[in-house]
Amino acid sequence: MTMKVSELKSHDSVVGERRAADPAYVAEVDRLALANAVSVAVVAQRAQRGLTQSQFAALLGWKQPQVARLERGDVTPSVATLQRLARAGVLVVHVEQDGTVVEQRATA
Repeated sequence: MTMKVSELKSHDSVVGERRAADPAYVAEVDRLALANAVSVAVVAQRAQRGLTQSQFAALLGWKQPQVARLERGDVTPSVATLQRLARAGVLVVHVEQDGTVVEQRATA
């Protein structure tokens, strides 16, 4: 069976349907929201700077596997990791009563 691209559901549509139908999925997405936001910011910063994972890790005083773990987005980063990323100008983190917000820093 061949489908046209125009017939495919968008990612947002699939996620919305899954959220409506599966409470366990909602719980897992919510649990990993911070990890996902950090992952997106790290990947974007590294790409904008044109760096490999190893080069990016060296800038932060880390080893490459630590960057790979962050980019996977399946583990919530520690406060120390968030602080290091913030000091390096990778992201800004706001922890508020209603939730945590991660903003990617613009590169120069």
